[in-house]
Formats: sequence, structure tokens, C-alpha cells
Amino acid sequence: MTDIFVLSGMIAAAMVPFAIMAFWMRRGRTGYALTLISILGAAFVIFLYGVQTPIGLTPVQAYSFALLFALPAVLGAAGGGLLGWLLRKRDDRKTL
Repeated sequence: MTDIFVLSGMIAAAMVPFAIMAFWMRRGRTGYALTLISILGAAFVIFLYGVQTPIGLTPVQAYSFALLFALPAVLGAAGGGLLGWLLRKRDDRKTL
């Protein structure tokens, strides 16, 4: 049962940034999209930094947060950004 909760948490952590990035990139709001991916990437790096440095997290907690939430969010945001860019490119090609 725990596996289902972990998997659903990882999917939710990936799909929310995916949808937001696809929406923003298709609308041409690249500044917002770059800000979101930068914040998610920074969170991932901070958690990885927390494995080696005592910042209030144990190494197991830092790895867990990084691999269960931050990494799927970064990958989902990157995939959503790519999808939004491709859809915008297709829409621009149709209008010409």
C-alpha cells in the first residue's frame, strides 16, 4: 500500500509542473516558465547539497525529498516545457 502512495506522490509532483509549463510555454510566457524550472532545479540541488552538509536534514531525508519529489518535478517541468514549445511551434506554422 505504501508503494501506491509513493508512486502517486511522485506522479503528482511531476504532473503539476508539467501542466503549468506546457500551459505557459504554449502561451509564450517563457519568463514564468524559466522561473519555475529554476526554482525546481534549485530545490533539487539544495536537497543534494543537504546530503553532504548538515543543514538540518539527515542524508536519508535529503535523498528521499530529492528523489521522490524534486527530481520528478524537474523532469515533469522539462517535459511540459518541451511539449508547450512544440505545440506553440505547430500553432505558429499553421498560421503562416
